[in-house]
Amino acid sequence: GLAEKWYPFEESLKVPLVIQDPRMPKSKRGTVSDAWTLNVDLAPTMLKAAKIEPSFFMQGRDIARLYLDDPITDRKSGGKGGSIKWRKDFYYEWNMGDPLNASGHPQTGFIDAAQALITDEWKYIYWPEQDFEQLYHRSIDPYDEWDLIKKDNRQNISSFSAIMDGGSIQTTQAVYEELKAQFLKLRARVMAGRPV
Repeated sequence: GLAEKWYPFEESLKVPLVIQDPRMPKSKRGTVSDAWTLNVDLAPTMLKAAKIEPSFFMQGRDIARLYLDDPITDRKSGGKGGSIKWRKDFYYEWNMGDPLNASGHPQTGFIDAAQALITDEWKYIYWPEQDFEQLYHRSIDPYDEWDLIKKDNRQNISSFSAIMDGGSIQTTQAVYEELKAQFLKLRARVMAGRPV
C-alpha cells in the first residue's frame, strides 16, 4: 500500500474537504466543487476568515473565494463561466533534501522525494533522486497505471500515440514538452519563494 499521503499518485493526492462557514450563502451549502484546493490553502483561508491578511510569503489561496465571490471560472471553458480565476494546475513536492536533486533527502528508499505538475488532463512526475520522469493521461488513466514515457507501455497502447485534447490532436511528445516547461516554471517560482 501507499505510505500515508506522500506520493503524487491519485490515491495519495485526493483528500475530501468539507467546509462549514457561517458566511457561506444558503445557495452554496451542500454543494460540491471540483476546484482544486490544497493543504496550503487552509491557513490563508482561516486567516482571511479572522480578518487577518496572510503573510506575503504564504503559498495558498483563500478557499472562501470559491463560495463567497462570483461563480468560479470554468477551467475547461477558458474562463467564460465566471469572474474568479482559480488554479488550472498545481505543483506538488515531497522533498526534504536539496531542492533540485533531493540529495540529502532522509527518506530515500522509504518515501522517495517526488515533484509533479498536475492538470485536469495530465500528470507529469519527476523523481529527482533517480532523475526519472513519468507522464500520465489522467482522464484516460485515472489510476496512474500507464506511464506514457516508459516505452514498453507506450508500445502496447496505440491510442496514446496521438491524444485528443480540446478538439485538436497532440502527440505525447508535445504534451510532455509543454508539461515539463510548465513544471520547471512552477518549480522555479516555488524555489524563489513566490506564490504559485
